[in-house]
Amino acid sequence: MKKAWLVKEYFSTHFSAVFAFYISVAVFVMAHIFMRYLKNEYLFYLREKSYETEDAVMDSMKRSLDSTLCELITTGSEVVTDKNLLDLTMEVEQAVKEEKDASKSYLNLHNALVGYNHLRFVSAMAIVGKDGLIFQYDRYKNFNSTIWGDENQAYVEEMARELFESIAAENLPRYMAHLYPYAYPDSKRKVFHVSYPLTGGVTGIRNIEYVMVISYSMSVFNEFLETVEVPKVKYIKGFITDENDDILYYNDEAHWSGQLVLPEEDDDTTLISKPLNYFGWTANVIMDEAEMKAHVDKIYEKGTALYLIVLVMYIIIVIFAMEHLLKPIRSISESLKEAEQGNYNSKIRIEGKNEIWQLAEEYNRMADAIEEKNHEIRRKNEERLESLKQKYLAEKEALESQINAHFICNTLGCINYEAIEAGNLQVSVLIKKLSNILRYTFDQHCQTVYMFQEIAWVDQYLYLQKNRYETVFDYEILFPDAYHYWPCCKLIFQPFVENSILHGFAGMESEGFIRITGEGFGDWLKIVIEDNGCGMEEEKAADITEILRRRGHKTLASQKKVGIGIRNVVTRMYMFYGEDLDITMETAVKGGTAFTFQIPLPKHEGR
Repeated sequence: MKKAWLVKEYFSTHFSAVFAFYISVAVFVMAHIFMRYLKNEYLFYLREKSYETEDAVMDSMKRSLDSTLCELITTGSEVVTDKNLLDLTMEVEQAVKEEKDASKSYLNLHNALVGYNHLRFVSAMAIVGKDGLIFQYDRYKNFNSTIWGDENQAYVEEMARELFESIAAENLPRYMAHLYPYAYPDSKRKVFHVSYPLTGGVTGIRNIEYVMVISYSMSVFNEFLETVEVPKVKYIKGFITDENDDILYYNDEAHWSGQLVLPEEDDDTTLISKPLNYFGWTANVIMDEAEMKAHVDKIYEKGTALYLIVLVMYIIIVIFAMEHLLKPIRSISESLKEAEQGNYNSKIRIEGKNEIWQLAEEYNRMADAIEEKNHEIRRKNEERLESLKQKYLAEKEALESQINAHFICNTLGCINYEAIEAGNLQVSVLIKKLSNILRYTFDQHCQTVYMFQEIAWVDQYLYLQKNRYETVFDYEILFPDAYHYWPCCKLIFQPFVENSILHGFAGMESEGFIRITGEGFGDWLKIVIEDNGCGMEEEKAADITEILRRRGHKTLASQKKVGIGIRNVVTRMYMFYGEDLDITMETAVKGGTAFTFQIPLPKHEGR
């Protein structure tokens, strides 16, 4: 159960295994159906083609066998018409009858028979008289041939007797075929025998005295059997039968014996027979369809086994390929799990260029974008927190100063009346402007104002500072009337003009100048505050530039207590106008300083 559960769990979590399983099942079922169909078609084709082929081959081989048997009979007939052979036989028989030394005669007869060694398929030759065996020659055993030994001599003499009787009865043909013995007693050489009248060329053979028995090798049938039988196929068998339908020759040792009976033809066998022109023999081919089917089944089983091996290899290759293809998906899955934990730095190592790896690369880019966005959100939160801190401090300071705000403004009003009564109008103007500045500054109910109010405040501030420093500097404010009602927050320009007065004109006694210019561009307002003072040293300029770049938040300059007023107002401006606000500075030693403000319309405002 545990193993089954593990297999089920593996399949439920691995797409490659499920894909390989379904594909393999589909391929196996389709291939099995196809192979079954192919098997039946092949069996039908094999049955029909085998019959047609074997029938055609049998016709050809019948002609070949008839030609070979005719050649054997013809060459045998040529042997028995040799007059010298007849004379030598008569000489041997005469020497034996007269009890003379017949060794020379035997030698002469032997040499005469040796002269026929060139004849094909001849295994032995025997000369038989009416009184019995006279002489025999065996091309394999020479003088000591045992084919017509004591146990077989009666057979060769019986062959001669049958031929004598057939000739006496004037039967045709003048030769006879004999089947027994089928082989040499001491070997597996199979033979058949043909008896001829030894005429020596005499035309009248009614009174012949001798018979020549020539033993032919049954290998004469091998060519036929090897042609009609398919190598390594057992369902087609060829054999030769005699006139009694007994099997004469069958080249398969396991099925051959002297008296095998011809198999009966039934529904599972097909017999093709072609009678030969000689000896009453028949060439046969039998096709066993049961064996044929078993042969096809064996091929099918081997094919199925091979197919299963190929299928297993295919499954392994599919799983390997799917694992390789799904590797980036697993990497993405692991990275997503890391992302669930908040770790967006876990990246996928790209190892290819296909679509899935492209998806992995897109994931990496997405993770980078998310990490960058998180960083941006953290930065903005830090900036907002810093702005809130600055706002809190400003409100705290405002609350602390608010206690005396009305007292100071009322006191300045009284002083102003005293100055008017004394006829000192210049003092009255200064007191009035100072009162306006303080009243504008201390008003906590209106933190968002319009640009004309802020410009008016700067104008009064510069007027007071100019009277304080007398001839040190002068100023000019040029601002378009169309942008008077541009929203802004309070006291955004004071630190910049104060910086010009306190630091830009330090050491100067005259000819200082501050210019404030405004220029509108639809939803944008450009304001430049510039002076012709001594400018900034490189280090201080770098600190102020860093404050502007970091939008007023935690810089090295803030740790050095440099540009605190500028840092606070920059923070407030970015909170009010948003990320589109841009503040830049240009300065050079003894070359003055210029601050340029690219101010957008606040997003919560409409034109």
